Amino acid sequence: MSEKDREPILERGEGSPVRPRRLASLGWRILLWIAFVAFVPLLIMTFQGYHCAREAIGESQHAHLRSVLESRKARLEAWLAEIRADFEFLAISPCLRGDCGGTAEGGNRVLSKDSCGLLDGVKKSRPSYATIETYDLGWTAFARAPESGPSQGDPLAADLKSKLEKAEGLVIASPHLGDDGTMVVEIGRPVFSGDGKKLGYLVARLKISHALETVFQDRAGLGKMGTVYLLSGEGSYLYPPSGAAELLGRKSIIPPEILSGASDRVLDYTNPLGISVLGTSSLVPTLNGIVVAELNRNEAFAWLSTLRTRSLITGTLTLVLVIFIAVKASARLSQPLKELAAVSRKIAAGRQEERVGRLDGIEAAEVGEAFNAMLDELAAGQRRLMQAASLAAVGELSSSIVHEMRNPLSSVKINLQALRQKVAGEPAFSELGEIALEQLARVEKMLADLLNYGKPLQLNLGKATFAEIAKDVLELVSKEAQEKAVAVEVEDRLGQTLITADGEQIRRALTNLLTNAIQATHEGGRVRVTASLAQNVSDQVAICVSDDGPGIPEWRKAELFKPFFTTRPGGTGLGLANVKKSVEYHGGTCLAENRPAGGAMFTILLPVGGPPV
Repeated sequence: MSEKDREPILERGEGSPVRPRRLASLGWRILLWIAFVAFVPLLIMTFQGYHCAREAIGESQHAHLRSVLESRKARLEAWLAEIRADFEFLAISPCLRGDCGGTAEGGNRVLSKDSCGLLDGVKKSRPSYATIETYDLGWTAFARAPESGPSQGDPLAADLKSKLEKAEGLVIASPHLGDDGTMVVEIGRPVFSGDGKKLGYLVARLKISHALETVFQDRAGLGKMGTVYLLSGEGSYLYPPSGAAELLGRKSIIPPEILSGASDRVLDYTNPLGISVLGTSSLVPTLNGIVVAELNRNEAFAWLSTLRTRSLITGTLTLVLVIFIAVKASARLSQPLKELAAVSRKIAAGRQEERVGRLDGIEAAEVGEAFNAMLDELAAGQRRLMQAASLAAVGELSSSIVHEMRNPLSSVKINLQALRQKVAGEPAFSELGEIALEQLARVEKMLADLLNYGKPLQLNLGKATFAEIAKDVLELVSKEAQEKAVAVEVEDRLGQTLITADGEQIRRALTNLLTNAIQATHEGGRVRVTASLAQNVSDQVAICVSDDGPGIPEWRKAELFKPFFTTRPGGTGLGLANVKKSVEYHGGTCLAENRPAGGAMFTILLPVGGPPV
């Protein structure tokens, strides 16, 4: 940042001398604001995009885990359905119901101890069966497969017995950890005779760990680190997560929503192994269990890392682009101000003619034009001040001269008048006296004009129409116009438009212009006075006085309104100067030009509402 781009400001610290403090340039502030305005929305959109992506991934993973759960649950339900089918088959088997054996005492049919090898056959068909047993109504074991299985006194689960005594179909007891460290579940079913009498009970012990391996060891849809496991209704591990066999039978420590088996969204938590996971669950009512599926959170959100990296790269590139555009924009926006400052410094150095060139942009161009107009007005005001100072000096000087000369001139005039009376009888001397008195009158008029020119005007403003002003002026110049047979034509286009002005001063100015026009026009010629609204300016009136005279030589146009300049013999050179002075006091302008058809035209431009305050 250059020194010219900074503005020194004085500041004083307590107990310290005044020291300059510099403010950042406009370009630098624009750059910071544009960068800030671009960076904040970019940051918000990045975070919002990241949040939305995370939510979308969460919903996607939830749907994915639900499909994994449903797949595992369906396979588990299929396995249970096969067990149910085995029990239905055995329950209606004639051999099991004693149809192949004898009858008990009293003619009542009982379960057959020899079940035709059916129990062994079913046991061998499914490795998950530990034992299959039959019991009579008093819970005495009849048959067992295999024969080397648990002893006859091996107790059954109490809840299974109570449920079987009341049930008519398959009953599944709560799973529990067996003596051999495997998870066991007992399943039972009442057995009825053909005529509907309960004969006994069919009971099997299932090692569900073996059956669950085929269901939960399948890693389809789990990625590299996901897992599926089974909990009991109380929250104990029936089949633990992969790699955590020590959790079998233990109470799980996971969110209550998972234990309820009714989570409708994916949950983010840390599992008992200390791994951050996304998990969801589903109930298996038949087994009174809960299937849980978990995905490693880092693996599930791995794409977010890629998204984060891409967002960072995109955001950085966008920010660099925004900063680049901001640098260009700030330079472009601050350039007009730098040009204004440069022109101001040149003007302050004395180069008053300097002006701002064409600036880029509509607003900058308008500022440049306004700045130039202000400089022009200041220059004009300075010229007016200098002129006013000159007039004041001239007025003071002329006033003192006029006062000093009036007494001698009065004495000379009285003496000349007395001498003219003495020589009235002698024509030659009488003519000389008349000439002397005429010249004396001319000197007196010149002194009066000089006194009026140097004296500041005190305007007595009033409202009048142009017709009222023109009527009085025409009466004043009518005698001179008649002597030269000059026709004075008035065209009033203003109508009832009121002009705020000092009527006496405007009448004097207009009378002076008309007198000059009549004197410049040949005998029998014509002088025109036209009043109308100024072109392109609705709040100004233009009063034009034109004649049929010889016009104004080009080399004299610049001198017309200067004091003491005259082209007419006997003129004082102060008439047009006083006209210009009076018009400018009204806030107007006086112009002189030649008519295309010949002759001169003087125009007075006056504001309708009077001089500016």
